[in-house]
Amino acid sequence: MTYQELTEKHQQVVRFVDENRINEAMDALSSMAAYCTNREHSLQLDKHRDTYGSMLRYSFELGDDPEKEKVYSRLMRSILELNDDIREDILMKERLISYYNLKQEVEEVRYRVMASSSDMAEKLSFGKEIESILSESGAEDDKQSEDYQESLKIIFRMIWLTDKFKDADINMVGKICKSKPIPWHDKSIMVSALTLSLLRHFDVEKVNLLFDFFEEGEMQVWQRALIGLFVSLYYHDNRLVYYPEIINRLEAARESKKLEKNIEAIVIQFLKALETEKVTKKIREEILPEMMKMKSTLEEKLDLDEILSSKGLDDENPDWETVFEDTPDLYNKIEEFSNLQMQGSDVFLSAFAMLKRFPFFNEISNWFLPFHKENEEVREGLAGQEGDFDVDQFTEGLERSSFLCNSDKYSFCLNVRHMPDMQKSMMMELFNMELKAMNELAENDEMLDDTLRDKAIYTQYLQDLYRFFKLHPWKNEIDDVFGIDFDFEHSNMFNVLIRDKNILRNIGEFYFEKDYYEKAIRVFEQLCNTEENGELHEKTGFSYQKLGNFEKALEHYHKAELFEREKPWLIKKIAFCSRKTSDTDTALKYYQRAEKLEPENLVIQSNLGHTLMDREDFEGALNYYFKVEYHQPENHKVHRPIAWCSFVLGKFDQAEKYFWKVIEKEGNRNDFMNIGHVLWCKGNRKEAIPNYRKSLEKSGRDFDWFSSVMKEDSVYLLRNGIKELDIHLVIDYMRMGF
Repeated sequence: MTYQELTEKHQQVVRFVDENRINEAMDALSSMAAYCTNREHSLQLDKHRDTYGSMLRYSFELGDDPEKEKVYSRLMRSILELNDDIREDILMKERLISYYNLKQEVEEVRYRVMASSSDMAEKLSFGKEIESILSESGAEDDKQSEDYQESLKIIFRMIWLTDKFKDADINMVGKICKSKPIPWHDKSIMVSALTLSLLRHFDVEKVNLLFDFFEEGEMQVWQRALIGLFVSLYYHDNRLVYYPEIINRLEAARESKKLEKNIEAIVIQFLKALETEKVTKKIREEILPEMMKMKSTLEEKLDLDEILSSKGLDDENPDWETVFEDTPDLYNKIEEFSNLQMQGSDVFLSAFAMLKRFPFFNEISNWFLPFHKENEEVREGLAGQEGDFDVDQFTEGLERSSFLCNSDKYSFCLNVRHMPDMQKSMMMELFNMELKAMNELAENDEMLDDTLRDKAIYTQYLQDLYRFFKLHPWKNEIDDVFGIDFDFEHSNMFNVLIRDKNILRNIGEFYFEKDYYEKAIRVFEQLCNTEENGELHEKTGFSYQKLGNFEKALEHYHKAELFEREKPWLIKKIAFCSRKTSDTDTALKYYQRAEKLEPENLVIQSNLGHTLMDREDFEGALNYYFKVEYHQPENHKVHRPIAWCSFVLGKFDQAEKYFWKVIEKEGNRNDFMNIGHVLWCKGNRKEAIPNYRKSLEKSGRDFDWFSSVMKEDSVYLLRNGIKELDIHLVIDYMRMGF
């Protein structure tokens, strides 16, 4: 069995349980259990079958059991847990995971230290106290520090790779949670280990421990614990109904720490993380090329041969203005990049993706290690700086900075180590200046609102998680929380946690702004059912319009119209969608209403022309198109409909004049076809033929297209004296290449 096959079978059981297809779930489990080394799983499954059989017989043969629902719920819970156990058994037996050896080692170590695992937490606290005392006295002990770091790694692996926690595990993690000597950054990686462990193998005790870290309230730690709870409980959302103890803790937590607003902040940032690939593509394909274009333009325009001349050093460069005129989008692209960064979008993934190959990242816990200036890897990476560069000040600034996630901060420092000295010094100075400026801005913001600090922590940690799930060499063997369909607003967890409708509205607005129109519709329609709001109907209608469902768009636009009838935007949208549904009567009526409100709007004039042309009122359409041409003589786009209407009306000289204007600017296959029609109808058949050939060439010699258009246009050719036989003949004439 392959990893993918096992994953599909595991998910199939989850789906069966979710759909209350219990017998099928147990049949699927039975086929999986045949692969297991642990025969206890098959015995457990037999017990579940007996329980379910007894429940069915009792329900329909003996009488109704008042405890039936509780028994059924416990059975569902047990089947899901057995499904997890069987999956882990097969993963290890078949060696389907790259970290098989690591898990094997952890299990062996765990059995040896099980009795004293609680003491490990105490030793960790004691070791940190000793290390701190030695450091303060100036008598640092490298051995003491190495032992402490090694203990951290072992405990991280034990937490991550333990399937179900026993009392000793719970006591060990609980003591770490409450330990004063263990610093926040070490507790944070334990929270990450818990999160990974819970995602890998569900266990209610892991959930409880994450709640403990959250409720302890230690800065930097509780935010990570809350994210851990969010991503893991959403990932296992279908199980919540079977664990009332988890629901109780969620409801209790809702009353503290403004939980709803914190969850909202995490949801929005999680959604931004899902946008990372789109943002990366935008930077790579739009923003960076514009910046590179700016670079090449400067090199061309500036007289680099005179670079050493002292003349004009105090003057402003007279070419700057024209340089930016040559690159009109540059300001917008730089501003867009800055805005993405300030909004919490992940703009640095592509820059740091290749810098995760340092040995530092071979240790899985380091992917989640908060950046802190005391870290030895950091100090080694920045060692050897010359001049007045203050390494301590720089690392402290980098630690406080929120514009890079922790993982990327480590990548930066590790990469600096390998730079040439001159490049390193320049890079560090520039980076330090940028760092100071960003931190000053951040400090000002945090002084105004503590929630911004929490959002910065959420942003950095989610980006750390994103890098792990997307870049780690084992990414294909670890369930990716960023790879599942995100529908939090319809989850069990949402129903338990969120009471504020504004949060649901904000999630919908995010979907809407980011063009996730299907998701936006689900949220907006849910809100429309509970409140009367014209703007909600407008946005729902617009979302349907963008998806091409013009009938549903009109349904919501007309509901929005009940709130404000004379709104130009809404009137134009109803007109547009009516035209798209071929309701030209309504489209014309609404465009005429829009014209009264905005008589100088040439887009409305143009659309009135389009609508009249749909209604075959070509004379009326011409009047509107000529009005557009009069006010915008440089707009060559309007020449095409003028030419076509003129042709249909038999005004061939006028049609020819305007078609040639179009062809001079941007002649396409239809334009050469149309000028051919005009010339043929004028009796210039020999002049028409070369244009038909040109049309065919422009189409890539698509004879099917050419034939179908000729037949569509035949009604106008016949009306103007062209014989039907000649139309058939010209098609074959072109096809045979005469």
